[in-house]
Amino acid sequence: THIDLKNEQLDPIGIWVGVKQGDPMSPILFNLSVYSLLCKLEEEGCGFQHCLKYITTMAFSDYLVLLSRSWQGMQKNVDILEVFCDLTALKTQGEK
Repeated sequence: THIDLKNEQLDPIGIWVGVKQGDPMSPILFNLSVYSLLCKLEEEGCGFQHCLKYITTMAFSDYLVLLSRSWQGMQKNVDILEVFCDLTALKTQGEK
């Protein structure tokens, strides 16, 4: 990519990790990369009950929110996430 200034264009900048902000492929790549995590959380995670269904996660675009009814349940969900990240080399930004 490169930066456009008023009357000039700066030298190209290499992007070696991740997907450019606003890239239309970003949500698709996110969904592909975390699908197995979402399945594992649905199978083994601890969510909260809503309308007779347990909900452990909410995922939208490139964001993932873990949900649980208890501190212990959330810890189990975080443990599942940490194992997934160790296996895939994906990283989280928990402060967001």
